[in-house]
Amino acid sequence: MKERALTFGPDGILVGVLTEPDPSLAVPGAPGHVILNSGILHRVGASRIYVQIARALAERGFTTLRFDFSGVGDSGTRRDTLPIEERFVQETREAMDYLAGVKGMDRFVLGGLCSGADGAFWTALKDGRTVGIWQIDPFTYRTLGYYLRRFGPKLLDPKAWLHSIRVRLPGNKTIDETESDVFAAPEYRRTFPPRTVVRDGLGELLARDASMYVFLTGGAEVNYERQYADAFPSLSVGERVEVRFVPEAGHTLTGLDHQRFLVEEIGQWMSGLHSGASVTPVGESAY
Repeated sequence: MKERALTFGPDGILVGVLTEPDPSLAVPGAPGHVILNSGILHRVGASRIYVQIARALAERGFTTLRFDFSGVGDSGTRRDTLPIEERFVQETREAMDYLAGVKGMDRFVLGGLCSGADGAFWTALKDGRTVGIWQIDPFTYRTLGYYLRRFGPKLLDPKAWLHSIRVRLPGNKTIDETESDVFAAPEYRRTFPPRTVVRDGLGELLARDASMYVFLTGGAEVNYERQYADAFPSLSVGERVEVRFVPEAGHTLTGLDHQRFLVEEIGQWMSGLHSGASVTPVGESAY
């Protein structure tokens, strides 16, 4: 395996790290692999998970480019006014173009965590060279099963009813008013598109036979294994997308056992994508 830093893009402002396998291990005709930033985290990823994934894939014979979007990490800033969503798609395609020009690759797999998962999804829809995407905590939506599991037990719990009544009584203080005007907890809200938009996009990718792997943590609005599939019932997602739900895992994947599990899963999925095989079907996770 070898790694090297590089710059690319029309103005050469984008900085990335190319991780390549030993020539004896390289898989002929394998798709190029591009990993996208999540939020303001640079190319190492949360808990250095991107580094681990890239190196593990190199051991399996795959080449990975993980890079910083403009204005993040070591990449420079753009001089235009392109909206951020369009910028992420354009710069991801520039990473694909770099691999195409230098390595002769014409097929690609995109992946990322959180907003990186979003960017992989939007880019895949724009660029037909994408044959697969993996996503950690992508767009998820609440279903009937979600509400039943979250609120069902409370409907039969007298203590829950008493607490609900108590906090609504006049004069009840649920916030320390002496500090509420002084301290404000930082808050980040990720904007999800309407479910129909994501459904249509998933339908388009599946119609193209794009391969997909989804890893859901306890940081997602998910409380059961099949929720992701149930959110898109018309697409048969459960039979066509590899889905893992590990509620014990944190959104930033700080647990070493969860990191190892995810890295191995993505490695198996990538190998299966190239060979035409698949990993364990949804609902049969060995974790």
